[in-house]
Amino acid sequence: MKRVFAAIAVFTVVISACFAKEETSSLGFQFGIGSGYVFYGDRATKNLISDMNSDDFSRFILSGDVGMFADIADNVQFTVETEMLSDLFWKGSEHCYFLDYAFLTGFRVYPGLGGLSFSVAYALGRRTNVVKLNTDDTDVSSTSWGNGYKLGIEYDMKYGTGGIAPVLGAYWRHMPRGGSSDNTLSVYFRFIFRRG
Repeated sequence: MKRVFAAIAVFTVVISACFAKEETSSLGFQFGIGSGYVFYGDRATKNLISDMNSDDFSRFILSGDVGMFADIADNVQFTVETEMLSDLFWKGSEHCYFLDYAFLTGFRVYPGLGGLSFSVAYALGRRTNVVKLNTDDTDVSSTSWGNGYKLGIEYDMKYGTGGIAPVLGAYWRHMPRGGSSDNTLSVYFRFIFRRG
């Protein structure tokens, strides 16, 4: 829980600092939606997913993020965001939902190839499992908080202009879970709103 409060405190300080320098910094906000795939690290989760796949459960994976960024140098941005990936299984009244959420802070760099950018971020997150299988009761459990990282690539279709811009991107996020690690690959479509 101390890590959660620390992450919230860092987020608050960063937001305050960005707005305090509003007259000299280019600020922006972003939100996106996407999908992907999770490579789960713990054996129990792998076995559970294997059983559901062999039993013809329906599956849908949806991700979303919201955040902000500030220019800190030419072609370099500081980013703060939160994201959630929902891996949903269901069949009739039975279901299993894996909800992976994280708070991230990092940097996005444009190497001079138009709107192409690369990003790296520190991630603090965990996963909550909501399971109702072969019973009337729903079991809710969460992993421990983990310190991981995310590497991404994006293409900003209106780079260098203000206002609203569409962005296509993909990332890999590595999240330790206390004895194991989850690895997430995701592709997404995002809108960014620039202030300048």
